[in-house]
Amino acid sequence: MEMKQAPTLAFTEVSKDFDGQNALTSLSLQLYPGMVVGLLGQNGAGKSTLMRCALGIIEPSLGEVSVLGSSVKDLSSKLKTQIGYVPQQPFGYEGFSVAKALDLHRSFYPDWDMALEKEWLQRFDLEPKQQVQRLSVGQRQSLALIMAMSYRPKLLILDEPVASLDPIARRKFMADLFDLAIESGSCVLFSSHITSDLERVASHLALIKKGELVLFKEIDELREQVQLLSLKEGTQLPAELSVLNRNGNKVLVDNYQQQFDGLISAESLNLEQLFMELHS
Repeated sequence: MEMKQAPTLAFTEVSKDFDGQNALTSLSLQLYPGMVVGLLGQNGAGKSTLMRCALGIIEPSLGEVSVLGSSVKDLSSKLKTQIGYVPQQPFGYEGFSVAKALDLHRSFYPDWDMALEKEWLQRFDLEPKQQVQRLSVGQRQSLALIMAMSYRPKLLILDEPVASLDPIARRKFMADLFDLAIESGSCVLFSSHITSDLERVASHLALIKKGELVLFKEIDELREQVQLLSLKEGTQLPAELSVLNRNGNKVLVDNYQQQFDGLISAESLNLEQLFMELHS
């Protein structure tokens, strides 16, 4: 189904260098409407660089990034109003009340959903009369999320969106994220170090290691096809297996389908275990 649609966000052989250091290396990735893609990687792996390239904040050294069918370098004003972004750090609006900040922000987006704004203000217990400068870090992040989601963008990019929220608010937000994306036909790309959040709501996982895309799979496929194998000494791996990491007789592989000679055991991993094995 996805391949019959045009991608919402596409990276084609994208590389980015900073002072001779590779932040991204020949990365290709396509995201489609309805996808909720969790982006996982160590600090410095290239997650924020990838997101900033998607937003046109920085230009790739090589390759092409397109959003909603247009090069990110040539996005029209109309297309820009269909992109939502929430950075790691809370935003400004000091001197504004919550209501006044929303009034100003809303004026830039003709498709603003007032019902959704009201619903999410209640969800995060934000009062319109509250002064933005007096909000906690978590409350500011909640307000940033409302500002990014209330116009139902076609592409929503979230950089550690719930890191500042308490566990209850975080779970509520993540539970609704997938449904909102499906309902609006949106595509969501979000990074998080909280692997339980990724497992709970992501439809797909993109795993980056040292600027390279190591894995991009549906979550269900990942559980079935990414396995930690224990092998007898000297075992030759079948050609269809892709080696992700090797540590002695333990081999982390993708595309696992069936047993073979020399295999002692095959173990499925949760995302936290996968992350640890990949970087061991």
